[in-house]
Amino acid sequence: CAGTIGAIGKNGKGVTSVNPDPSKFSFFIGKGLTNSGSGSSSGVLQAVETCKESGANIISMSLGGGGFSTVANSTYASIYDAGVLIVAAAGNAGTSAYSYPASYSSIMSVAAVDSNENRASFSQYNDQVEIAAPGVGVKSTLPGQGLPGDGSPRDGSYASWSGTSMACPHVAGVAALVWSHFPNCSNKHIRQALIASARDKGAAGCDRLFGHGIVSAQGAYDYLKEKGCNFEVVEAQGGCDQFHDPPPSTTPP
Repeated sequence: CAGTIGAIGKNGKGVTSVNPDPSKFSFFIGKGLTNSGSGSSSGVLQAVETCKESGANIISMSLGGGGFSTVANSTYASIYDAGVLIVAAAGNAGTSAYSYPASYSSIMSVAAVDSNENRASFSQYNDQVEIAAPGVGVKSTLPGQGLPGDGSPRDGSYASWSGTSMACPHVAGVAALVWSHFPNCSNKHIRQALIASARDKGAAGCDRLFGHGIVSAQGAYDYLKEKGCNFEVVEAQGGCDQFHDPPPSTTPP
């Protein structure tokens, strides 16, 4: 996931990313799960809070599990209201069930599409899905964590994977790229720009399969270029309710 967001580009090695220039941003890795992918909601929350305390502007969560939690919902809402944009994978069960944390209203729930921009069969679909991104056969970096000969990924390894966990960092990466051009915008302005500029797919307008559509970096940039960062934004609703289209900003005479 980190490779999709920020693998170094133009170096003749491996893959590139949404943000190929490492001088434009920095990572903070909050470890909420074990190396095998297991963990708890409380462990994930602790990692998210650590990211916030360490100055993260965007938190990308390629994970999911468990049901609705009032405590978690309140915590994520507080972090969002403090200025952090939170993005999470919609889930891979291929059903309309809610997956958490993606389905909390303060979090952007990301569905997956393939290279033909069709919904991936495994991608969750419900009224909290907010946006879609590439999530089928995505090639990215692997963490180097093993010892020679033990079969674990090594530094410099790459692999192609499918899942909403691959779609999630595309949206987080685009958010970071766009925000770097409009640093005076808030997390809520960036969220609005991403969904307002997404390329519509499926039924006209927002729908349960694609949300507002497929994320578009150029579209989001153009949206903020036109409207600026002073427009009114709605409170966290999530999904298709997360939309308010303000008029273009005007310059006083």
